[in-house]
Amino acid sequence: MNEMKQLFFLDWKYRNFKASSFANGLFYFLGRIPLLGKIVPTTMLYREYGLKKGIAALKLIGSILFSFFWYGLPFVISLFISKGLSHVTSSKVSILFVWLMLFNVIGICLLELFPNLERQEIQFITNFRVSKEDYIKKSSLLKIIKTIIFSLPGLIIVGIIEKQVVLSLLIGTFSLLSFSLIWSVINLHLTLFNKRLLIKILTVIVIISIDLTLGYFLIKNDLLMSFQKLTVSWLGAFVCLMLWLPFLYLYVHFKRFSEYTRQMFISSEVLINYSESNKKDQQYYLGEGKKMKLEKVADDEKVSSLTGSKYLNALLFNRFRTSLRKQLMYRVVGISLVMLAIVVFSLLAPIKIEPIKVEKLMYNFMPIMFFVLYILSFGKSVVQTLFVNCDSSMLAYPFYRESKAIVQGFFYRFLKTFYYNGVIGTTIYLWFLIFNGVNNQLLSLEFSIIFFFVILSLTILFSFHELFIYYILQPFTSDFQVKNPVYKLVDGIFYFIAYISLQIKTAEFSYAAIVSGISILYFVIGLIVIVKVAPKTFKLKN
Repeated sequence: MNEMKQLFFLDWKYRNFKASSFANGLFYFLGRIPLLGKIVPTTMLYREYGLKKGIAALKLIGSILFSFFWYGLPFVISLFISKGLSHVTSSKVSILFVWLMLFNVIGICLLELFPNLERQEIQFITNFRVSKEDYIKKSSLLKIIKTIIFSLPGLIIVGIIEKQVVLSLLIGTFSLLSFSLIWSVINLHLTLFNKRLLIKILTVIVIISIDLTLGYFLIKNDLLMSFQKLTVSWLGAFVCLMLWLPFLYLYVHFKRFSEYTRQMFISSEVLINYSESNKKDQQYYLGEGKKMKLEKVADDEKVSSLTGSKYLNALLFNRFRTSLRKQLMYRVVGISLVMLAIVVFSLLAPIKIEPIKVEKLMYNFMPIMFFVLYILSFGKSVVQTLFVNCDSSMLAYPFYRESKAIVQGFFYRFLKTFYYNGVIGTTIYLWFLIFNGVNNQLLSLEFSIIFFFVILSLTILFSFHELFIYYILQPFTSDFQVKNPVYKLVDGIFYFIAYISLQIKTAEFSYAAIVSGISILYFVIGLIVIVKVAPKTFKLKN
């Protein structure tokens, strides 16, 4: 009884630790949001204990309620599968039987063979000086108990539906206990093997193959109902009741638990470190900057007459010129090949549609053009390159953070980005003129002018946007992390707008006018904001 108290006390302590970490993290991120940060100052991190405890308590209650929901999902899935199988076999397939065969046999196998510690668990063990071996042993048993507790509502509901509540509870409880302990004991031994990962994967494949093959065989030979009656019965409940006892003994008396614990921590720390250093968002937000190659070029002396931040920016773009031009070449060649194919096809199969209808089709192409130019833009690549190879180091120096230097640097970078994006836009527009020329000026002069302004405004937008949010939010830290939630939100919204543009099936002159107008307005307002705000916000974050 004392052991059980310790188990639940340890779990309660860990849940409180997670909830408190969540409350602190919430205050920290709210404090970094512009405007809102003034209402929620970072001093709340160490002052508002009552409020933090309230938020932590709500988080704790929410996590417990979510656990009941999460463990109830397998029963919902089993319900739908049982209905499908009942239709195929023309007999009533038990929900409990489906749950046993899928989520107990296969699901528990996967969970128990591949356990790992969360980053917060390792922090909890370290901060509270909990015995590693003791924690692993107890938390593994506690996980089994929690699985049973959180599954009880689902088992009761299934029992009510199938009118056998007691049998459902007995089979469900003892089958969870038995399968969890069986696979836990197997995992203890497999984890100490040299080729542990390969053996575990092969074991899972074998179990899944056997389970699915058995199911297919039973359905094919009309034996499913007989096997179900044997499994979902008092005999099945008795077998599950007796099965867990020897495996509990084997688990508790496992002699190499210290070796297992050490291997568990090594594997978990490697996994955490790997995921931390290879986060998708870090790769997405800074991956391009790390790939760019800095090359010393012969004409560096051309920029030697410049001084301060002007010299650094000019030198940086000069030394990245080869990499940028290579990327530009790939984009231009790709666009040219696609457009050449369209032009050749239009010559081989002349367009016989009326010019008005062709023009209408071309208007419908403009939303696609928004997404294409967004994908091909150099904005994100330039920003990442600037931070990784220049700003992450130079923002530590006062001269680099002067208002004049920041604003001048922004305009220089914008013009360079606009140059590369402008080549892409110009290539598209030239091929449009070639297409129109070989098809006997199929499209009117008015449309050609409108199309030109759309490409120009979008080129300005995509050259400006990434630099704008970079200077206003400066989301990157000195150790190349991205911890600004607003930056991620803005980036996600902008991508969503680009994606939504693909879903627009019909567009007219009004679309071109709105897109061009908003782009130019955003650019003009943004320039004013940059001049006024960027010198205050463009700083190195720790």
